[in-house]
Amino acid sequence: MRPPTRLLPRPVPRPHARPLPGPLPRLAAPVSLTLLPLLLLGATGCQSAPEGAAGAPAVAPAVPAQDDRAAVDEGERQPPAPDAPPAKAARVGEPVRVHGRGVGRHLQAVLDAFVDPAVSVDKGFTPAKGTRWVGADMSFVNVGGASYGALGRMWAIDGEGRRHPSLQTGRLSTGAPIAFESLEVGERVEGWVVFEIPENVRIVQLQYRDANMLPNSREGYWHI
Repeated sequence: MRPPTRLLPRPVPRPHARPLPGPLPRLAAPVSLTLLPLLLLGATGCQSAPEGAAGAPAVAPAVPAQDDRAAVDEGERQPPAPDAPPAKAARVGEPVRVHGRGVGRHLQAVLDAFVDPAVSVDKGFTPAKGTRWVGADMSFVNVGGASYGALGRMWAIDGEGRRHPSLQTGRLSTGAPIAFESLEVGERVEGWVVFEIPENVRIVQLQYRDANMLPNSREGYWHI
């Protein structure tokens, strides 16, 4: 008899082995150092801003300028000191040119007469006890190119430099008080201005001033 045939197991085919990958390429040191700050900046930029910081201005806002009309010029608020000799002063009958702030605002003022004392036509209208009235006959002409505003203020200045403001009175024995709201170009107005002063005071100067005059121009003075 022939010996039985031994069956050998069929060899299982092995998959082809893939070659192992080689070592990864190393980044150059300069490249890594260059990317590091960029990564840090990117991380910083991704952080959310704190609440209230969005929209904040980069610089502090400028301080707003003062209103031209709110901060009034000191020369307009307070007339020049009476004890300082004015640069321009006239005598009775001489005109004084007042130069205004705006273009074409010019006023010519004349002290036509001065009386001491001034007397009201109303016998019941008299100065306070211990005082007297003095009067100035004034005329104003608009010699500019634009309408001129209302009459300003006047003072009688005594020998000690004290100023005495004008006051409203009725008609004097010498004429009517001056009054106007505005003067058109070429228009003229005339009338009396009255001042109440102590009995023993001597008036040496008159001063006229209004808001249209240039500050510290020292215009609008008359010697008595």
